[in-house]
Amino acid sequence: MTRAIIDAIRALRIELVLTNDRVAAAAGLLPRDLDVLDIIDRDGPCTPRYLSRRTGIPAATLTGVLARLERDAWIRRSADPADRRSAQVSSTDRFDELRALYGGVDAEVHALAATLDKGAASTVAAFLDQLGSTARDRREDLIPQDGHLPGSRSDP
Repeated sequence: MTRAIIDAIRALRIELVLTNDRVAAAAGLLPRDLDVLDIIDRDGPCTPRYLSRRTGIPAATLTGVLARLERDAWIRRSADPADRRSAQVSSTDRFDELRALYGGVDAEVHALAATLDKGAASTVAAFLDQLGSTARDRREDLIPQDGHLPGSRSDP
């Protein structure tokens, strides 16, 4: 049974990546832009530092991403009330465009979830939440800070 779960997770990962790539293209965004926008929308207004830690995008790279997203009115930046030297980033109403692009998939997911009884739905939600937490907690173990995979040759 464990193998079937792992295989289903791998298949889901592929389908989610492909779906997100298509949505990003339709919205005129890069795929990683969706990650940034989704975190801002889900977690609420946050600092660029938080986004860098949460996404793994280096701060210097994220600065360019945020500038592009702000230029295209996907986000707004304002002074962080907790630290006036820092900015706080929040989503704009343009996020509704992404919701519309995901609309068909979301409707089918809602319909599928509605077929589960309350106990099963709770179990699935808890499992997916724990799966996300595990991936987040173990991410740093996957690739060392120097960027070289174990057993790979490093550049001279």
